Amino acid sequence: MADALLGVVFENLTALLQNEFSTISGIKSKVQKLSNNLVHIKAVLEDAEKKQFKELSIKLWLQDLKDGVYVLDDILDEYSIKSCRLRGFTSFKPKNIMFRHEIGNRFKEITRRLDDIAESKNKFSLQMGGTLREIPDQVAEGRQTGSIIAEPKVFGREVDKEKIVEFLLTQARDSDFLSVYPIVGLGGVGKTTLVQLVYNDVRVSGNFEKKIWVCVSETFSVKRILCSIIESITLQKCPDFDYAVMEREVQGLLQGKRYLLVLDDVWNQNQQLESGLTREKWNKLKPVLSCGSKGSSILVSTRDEVVATITGTYQTHHRLSSLSDSECWLLFEQYAFGHHKEERADLVAIGKEIVKKCNGLPLAAKSLGSLMNSRKDEKEWLKIKDSELWDLSDENSILPALRLSYFYLPAALKQCFSFCAIFPKDAEILKEELIWLWMANGLISSRGTTEVEDVGIMVWDELYQKSFFQDRKMDEFSGDISFKMHDLVHDLAQSVMGQECMYLENANLTSLSKSTHHISFDNKDSLSFDKDAFKIVESLRTWFEFCSTFSKEKHDYFPTNLSLRVLCITFIREPLLGSLIHLRYLELRSLDIKKLPDSIYNLQKLEILKIKDCRKLSCLPKRLACLQNLRHIVIEVCRSLSLMFPNIGKLTCLRTLSVYIVSLEKGNSLTELRDLNLGGKLHIQGLNNVGRLFEAEAANLMGKKDLHELYLSWKDKQGIPKNPVVSVEQVLEVLQPHSNLNCLKISFYEGLSLPSWIIILSNLVSLKLKRCKKVVRLQLLGILPSLKNLELSYMDNLKYLDDDESEDGMEVRVFPSLEELVLYQLPNIEGLLKVERGEMFPCLSKLDISECRKLGLPCLPSLKSLTVSECNNELLRSISTFRGLTQLFVNGGEGITSFPEGMFKNLTSLQSLRIYNFPKLKELPNETFNPALTLLCICYCNELESLPEQNWEGLQSLRTLHIYSCEGLRCLPEGIRHLTSLELLTIIGCRTLKERCKKRTGEDWDKISHIPKIQF
Repeated sequence: MADALLGVVFENLTALLQNEFSTISGIKSKVQKLSNNLVHIKAVLEDAEKKQFKELSIKLWLQDLKDGVYVLDDILDEYSIKSCRLRGFTSFKPKNIMFRHEIGNRFKEITRRLDDIAESKNKFSLQMGGTLREIPDQVAEGRQTGSIIAEPKVFGREVDKEKIVEFLLTQARDSDFLSVYPIVGLGGVGKTTLVQLVYNDVRVSGNFEKKIWVCVSETFSVKRILCSIIESITLQKCPDFDYAVMEREVQGLLQGKRYLLVLDDVWNQNQQLESGLTREKWNKLKPVLSCGSKGSSILVSTRDEVVATITGTYQTHHRLSSLSDSECWLLFEQYAFGHHKEERADLVAIGKEIVKKCNGLPLAAKSLGSLMNSRKDEKEWLKIKDSELWDLSDENSILPALRLSYFYLPAALKQCFSFCAIFPKDAEILKEELIWLWMANGLISSRGTTEVEDVGIMVWDELYQKSFFQDRKMDEFSGDISFKMHDLVHDLAQSVMGQECMYLENANLTSLSKSTHHISFDNKDSLSFDKDAFKIVESLRTWFEFCSTFSKEKHDYFPTNLSLRVLCITFIREPLLGSLIHLRYLELRSLDIKKLPDSIYNLQKLEILKIKDCRKLSCLPKRLACLQNLRHIVIEVCRSLSLMFPNIGKLTCLRTLSVYIVSLEKGNSLTELRDLNLGGKLHIQGLNNVGRLFEAEAANLMGKKDLHELYLSWKDKQGIPKNPVVSVEQVLEVLQPHSNLNCLKISFYEGLSLPSWIIILSNLVSLKLKRCKKVVRLQLLGILPSLKNLELSYMDNLKYLDDDESEDGMEVRVFPSLEELVLYQLPNIEGLLKVERGEMFPCLSKLDISECRKLGLPCLPSLKSLTVSECNNELLRSISTFRGLTQLFVNGGEGITSFPEGMFKNLTSLQSLRIYNFPKLKELPNETFNPALTLLCICYCNELESLPEQNWEGLQSLRTLHIYSCEGLRCLPEGIRHLTSLELLTIIGCRTLKERCKKRTGEDWDKISHIPKIQF
C-alpha cells in the first residue's frame, strides 16, 4: 500500500522541483534529498510488507512511513491548490510571501520527519526487491489469461444439499409449527453456497409460495430483518415504519403462506460483538414469523453452535465439514487453469501441494486458484507454495491463504482492495460508487490515454477475477453493477488497514489514532462524536455517512479536518465547507436548504458532486462552472430544483450529469451539452424552453455513446408544460440518442407521433411514455428486438401499442422480447395491435392494466400475472383465454353485476385469485376453480349475497381465504367443510357473517371449525 502512495507523491515532488517556488523558497535541495530518500525506501518496501506480519517493529515503521507520506501529500496538494490561486501575483506581494513562508516551514518539518524514518529502516536488514507492475500491464495479463468461469461448478456438496432438501420436503413440510434448521460450519467452508444451492433447487421452489433471503451478518437487528422481508416480498423500499407497524406488515405478507426464509451468516453476541444474536432477540422475532402455513421453514447459516442452539427447533442441526483434498483440488483447478489453459504436470504437482494447505476450505482454494491463474512460471508457483506467510499463527485457518493472495497483488490493487474496509460487512456495494471513491482518494489515476474511470473498471475487474469480490449483479435496465465481499475477505481488508480505517457502529467516538485516515458509519446507529478526538488525527481523508432506508437519526457533527478528500454527510456547516479545499468527492443528503453555499467555489479540486433528497433546493450556485475538475454531477430527488448553473459546457472533464434543466437564461440552453462526453443517466427537463431548433441539434446526443438511460421531459417546475417556442416534434426528432441506449422515458410531450429514430434503438430494454396526451401513433414499436419493459400512462388519444396495418409475413414476431407491460389511464385504447399478426408477445409474462375501459386483449399464451383495474366486460371475457395465468387480480368495475360465464374455467394454472371493489357484483360464477389455487381473496363487494355452493371440494390446495367488507354475504357455503388444506380464514367487515361464524355458537361454526387459524 505504501508503495502505491509513494508513486503519487513522487509525481507531485517532481512537479515541485520543476517549479520556481522550490528555488525561491530555498527548499530545492531538501526536495531533492527527500526524493532520493523515498527512492531508497521504495526499494525495500516489498520485503517490509512481507515481514510486517511477523515483526511488529517493521509494521510500526511502515505505519509511520504511511502517516508521514499522507502529510507530505497534503502539503504538496495544498501547494498545488494555492499556487494556482496566487498565479499572476509577483513574488513580492504579501500573500505570496506568507504562502511561501508557511509552505516552506511545513515542508522542512516533514522532510526532517521522513529523514528519520528513512534512517531507521537500516536497522531492519530489509532486502531490496524489484518494482511491482503498473496497473495496465497487470490487467492486460489478467485479461489475456482470463479463464474464470462465470458460474463455477460446486464440488463436494451434493450429499449435504440432498439432506437439507429432504428435510424441507418431508420433516418440515409435515410440521404444524415453524421449522428452523441451522447449518453450522467454519468461515469459508461454503455455508452460503450450500444454502444457495438448496434455495434455488427446483423442488424447493415448487414447495414454497414465498422465498426470502436475508443476509444478517454481525448485527442481528430484528427491525432490519423485518424490513428486509418486506422489501424481498414487495420488491419496494421499506418505508420508515414504527416497529409495531412493521410487525403487522410482515405478518400480513406471510400470513397463511408456506414460506422459506434464509437467515444467512448469523453471529452470536459475545464480549467482542455486542450486536449479535441473543435469545431475547430471537424470542422477539420468532413469534412474528410464526404466522405462515404448515411447512413454513427457516434455514440459518452460522459459524456458531450457540446460534444453532438458540434458533434450532430440532435436536440436531446440519454440520458442514471441509472438502476433501481431491474436491478442493477440483475447485482450485477450475480457477487456476479454467477450460482453456494447458495443465502442465509440474504446475499440477505444485498446485496439489498448495491445495493441502487450504484445509479443505473452498474460499481458500478459490482465492489461491485465482492468484495462480496469471502465473505461468514454475518458480512463481514454488515461491507461493513455500512462502513464510503460511507459517503465521492465526486463529482463522483461512487468513494465511487470503493474505498470500493479497500479498501478490500489484501495489495499486492492494490499496484499492484494502480501502473496501470502509464498507460494513455484507454490504451491497455499487461498482461505480467504489471507483469514484478510489478516484477521490487518489488510489487510481489516468494512464496515458486511458481515463481514470476506465482504469478503475480494470482494477475492479481484476479484483473480481481474483475472487476478492463476489456476488456480482447487474440491473438489466440501468446497467448498474453491485457486488459483495465475503466476510472473511472483509476481515482481511480490515486486518490490512488496522486503525487507518474505522467503521463506527453504535458507539461513542472518544478516541482516535493519528493514523486514522478513513471513517464511515450508518446514520441508523446511535453515535456521538467527541470533537477533541479528531485533534490527534493528522490526515483524515474520508468521512462517509451511509444512509439507512429506515433511519430517523440525524447526526449534527461536521468534520473540520482540512485534509478530507471524501465527504458524504446529512448535515452541513456552511461557513466550514469552503475550508475543505482538498475535497474531491462531496455528497450532500437530506439537507433542508434552498441553495448551496457560495463557499463551494473554494473546492477547486472537486471531481464528484452528489446532491440527494434535498427537496427544498431550488437552484445551483451560478459560478459552479468554475470548478474545472468536476467529472460527475449526480442530482436525485431534488424536486424543487428549477435552475442549473450557466455555461456547464465549460466543464470539459464532465462524464456524468444526471439532470440538466433547459431554461431561457443565458448559458442554460441545450447547446451547452454539445462537447460533453456524458455517460450513465441523463434527465433533460424543460424542453419547452428550447429557443431554436439548432440548440437541440447541438446537444449531440447521438455522439454520447456511453449514455444508458435518457429521460426527456417538457415539464416545468409547476408540472405544467409551457407553450414551446419551436415544434416539439422537430425538437424530439433531432434529440436522437446513440443506439447503445438501454432505457428511454419521455413525459409531457405534446407531439402527435414518436420520432422516427425510436425504432432503430436495437439495445432499448425499457421504454416509458407518460402524459404524452396527443400521441395517436406508436407505429412499428413492436419490432424493437430487445424491449423487455413497456409502460404507457395518461395518453388520451392512443388507440394501439402498434398500429402497423401490414398483414404480410405471418412469421414475424411482434414485441419479441417484451416481458412486462403496464397500461395506465389510456381512455381510448382499443387493442394492443391494430392488426394481429405473426407471433405476438411471445415472452409477455406480466400485464398491468388500469382505467383502459375500451381495451380488448388477444390471446397471450405466456402470460403469468394479470392485474386489471376498472374492468369492462370485454376485458373480463378475454381472461378465460389466458390458460397459463398463475396470478390474477381484478380490481374495480362499478357497473358489473356478474362475471362472464366461463371466466375462470380455463385457468388451469391459477394459484392466486384476488377480486376487489365490485360494489354491484351479485354472484360469482358457479364453476370449477383450478385445483392448484392456494389463495382466494374477495374484498369490497358489498352486494355479493352468497358464494357458490358447488365445487369447493376440488380446492384441495387452498390454504388462505380472505373475505373483506362484503356486507351482503349472509352465510358461508356448505362446501367450505371440504377445504381440508385451508389454514387461514379471515373475515373482516362482514357483520352478519361474523355473527354466524362465532366459535361454538354461530350457525356456520361447524363449517369452519377444522381451520387452524380464523381471524375476524
